[in-house]
Amino acid sequence: MADTVLSIAKSLVGSAVSKVASVAADKMIMLLGVQKEIWFIKDELQTIQAFLIAAEASKKSILLKVWVQQVRDLSYDIEDCLDEFTVHVGSQNLLRQLMKLKDRHRIAIQIRNLRTRIEEVSTRNIRYNLIENDLTCTTTDERNLFMEDIHNQSANNIEEADLVGFSGPKRELLYLIDVHANDGPTKVVCVVGMGGLGKTTIARKIYESKEDIAKNFSCCAWITVSQSFVRVELLKDLMVKLFGEEVLKKRLRELEGKVPQVDDLASYLRTELNERRYFVVLDNVWSTDSRKWINSIAFPRNNNKGSRVIVTTRDVGLTKECTSELLIYQLKPLEINYAKELLLRKANKAIGDMESDKKMSDIITKIIKKCGYLPLAILTIGGVLSTKEIREWETFYSQIYLQSLRATQTLKQ
Repeated sequence: MADTVLSIAKSLVGSAVSKVASVAADKMIMLLGVQKEIWFIKDELQTIQAFLIAAEASKKSILLKVWVQQVRDLSYDIEDCLDEFTVHVGSQNLLRQLMKLKDRHRIAIQIRNLRTRIEEVSTRNIRYNLIENDLTCTTTDERNLFMEDIHNQSANNIEEADLVGFSGPKRELLYLIDVHANDGPTKVVCVVGMGGLGKTTIARKIYESKEDIAKNFSCCAWITVSQSFVRVELLKDLMVKLFGEEVLKKRLRELEGKVPQVDDLASYLRTELNERRYFVVLDNVWSTDSRKWINSIAFPRNNNKGSRVIVTTRDVGLTKECTSELLIYQLKPLEINYAKELLLRKANKAIGDMESDKKMSDIITKIIKKCGYLPLAILTIGGVLSTKEIREWETFYSQIYLQSLRATQTLKQ
């Protein structure tokens, strides 16, 4: 019976992941203001999916059975909510969609509540240690694939933004990192800014720069730090990225079947990194405590090889805790010309189309202002506008403005 419940839960979570992914890029998700929640739900569902695979290899405790049932019920609710969302945005008439303010407001609240519930379910698994980490190699590989997919999704959301307006920030960040200074203590450089600015994009551009990084460092790693990361799994990921999967397997064999603990992996990491010049990106760090723990447990204290660590975060306070003010790079919204160029490029329109029409130029300026000059928002709106004639853009902007005004009034009531 327990195996049946587990199989059903796995199937339901897989179905929910597909459904969330299918609506994540929907223009109405952005207009509802819940795009962040949708992406978070998708990422957490994929992580839960990986844990369910691990559960098949674990001892079936009563607590685990209860947790699996909670996952099953949550998956039902997510699918029901997204089915309702699909029905309400099924109309091709955007104005009719925008007029359904009451329904949209209610669905937005449901999505935010689902995010809270999925956080609770994920945390409960970790808090009660429901699934042991004595996984087989095959299961570990499958879980790593899920985690890698999570990372790729978040990094690729704004991939096109590196085409416009990022050359200057990249140069400035490389100057702060100073990769050619090949000695001295480990330097930590922080990239900070609100969501949608492209922190991951610019860090990825630096990380993938073969001339600047690969030839100057003996080992490199990109680690995405989620809000509720599992410490042992993060250290495993760091070991694989820095030294290769065979090194991790060898270390696990040395433990002779013992479940790996934080200290087992951390001590190995510190010893190996002490004599190496390493480059590590810690992407999307949410809290000062997480950053302090990673720094104290995984990295050697006295590495004087000129190693570098980049931290991307939304938390300004966190940056001040982990580096000097001179090494904090505040990523700003796009300049107006870059924002216009990005919008028009995504919408498959020529810049000349704008410059030849003063009225259209004003509409485009209003649209990018409404997007807050944020690359991710501009890309989303640009994708919608790519399906419309330029003469329809003014109507589209009016609809967005009306929707925002009514939403604001509703929240005040």
